[in-house]
Amino acid sequence: MTPMPKWYERYLPFVARGLEKQVEWLAGTLRKTLVSPEGGGTLSLDEIQPYVRLLLEDEGEERRRQLTGLLVGLDEEIVVQMLRAADIYDVTSLFGLLGRPTAGQAMVALGKPPPPYDKSPQLLTDRLFLAVHHKAPALMEEAVRLMRERGATPAHFEPAYGRFREMLMDQEILSSLFPKAKA
Repeated sequence: MTPMPKWYERYLPFVARGLEKQVEWLAGTLRKTLVSPEGGGTLSLDEIQPYVRLLLEDEGEERRRQLTGLLVGLDEEIVVQMLRAADIYDVTSLFGLLGRPTAGQAMVALGKPPPPYDKSPQLLTDRLFLAVHHKAPALMEEAVRLMRERGATPAHFEPAYGRFREMLMDQEILSSLFPKAKA
């Protein structure tokens, strides 16, 4: 099969592209938002959010492995922008795909507020905290410390994080009492 000409590639819809080309397009668009955050001919992070959702749509294991490999090759700033563009529902999946998450990426993920229309915001926040904790527990502690030092904790964060810490302690107590029980 012959390679696709560049001019045609520009007009090909996002969903018709291969995974590598989707990540390449998304990285290029996010790079433009870093250069010109106020707009200036680029898409805003809110306009990029549906593309992040489309990128994460397929749940196949092979695709997830490929996506993890592609995300490892991106600059940290691009991944941070991607996390900022993603809504809280997609951040849990996206953070789980990061090969080597950083404290900055964890801070962006942990700072995502639940939408006001969500019927169970605590559950949503717990899922997000759990995703970050499972990926890198020490990194989560560092990110929380940095968020507190910089005063970057949103209003919902402290009560939700306190509740999450209590859940982790309860889990440890239960696993010590019932070591044969499944987690």
